Amino acid sequence: MPDKNTPLPDEEHLFRLLCNGDRNAFDQIYHTYWQKLFLYVVKVIRDKDAAEDIVQEIFVSLWQRRMEIANQSTLSGYLFTAARFKGINFIQDQLKKGKHVEHLIDHFTSRQDTLNESIAAKELNTLIDHELEKLPSKMREVFVLSRKENLSHKEISEKLQISDKTVKKQINNALKHFRIVLNHDVVLSAGLLFHWLLLQK
Repeated sequence: MPDKNTPLPDEEHLFRLLCNGDRNAFDQIYHTYWQKLFLYVVKVIRDKDAAEDIVQEIFVSLWQRRMEIANQSTLSGYLFTAARFKGINFIQDQLKKGKHVEHLIDHFTSRQDTLNESIAAKELNTLIDHELEKLPSKMREVFVLSRKENLSHKEISEKLQISDKTVKKQINNALKHFRIVLNHDVVLSAGLLFHWLLLQK
């Protein structure tokens, strides 16, 4: 365990020591970066236990692969890249279970266009718009009123003169359709969702 009163070597020096198998360097890296990586991951995946597991896996891998990563440009770059990939993998698994889909749908059916939107985001938005047009007309109308105009089930029911139960069923059926579509491109969906959630307050 490193002495907390000992000045911390610069990152580049720590990285070199780690690659040479210095356990004290690893301990210092662990204590310096554990909390930072945890906060980065948990902000996105919203699961403290899973985030802790991911961070532990990152450090286990760091020690096991210490001889292989000497050509990495920076230590922090390596650690946060590992955290991003593991976070995306976690979200991929969640998407396959039908989770997080509504986050994506809500974002891309109600978003404002921005000049900084990534190519991946534009591709996914195009996909969602395309699939929206495939929905039966009544289902599409209900879904648009819910997601784009932010009307409540009761407001939609009154506007279209249909029951609350029908509104809920139409929205659920639309979401099922999008789950199927997004699961076909789960890698793109997970990567985009990771970055979007990271930007949320």
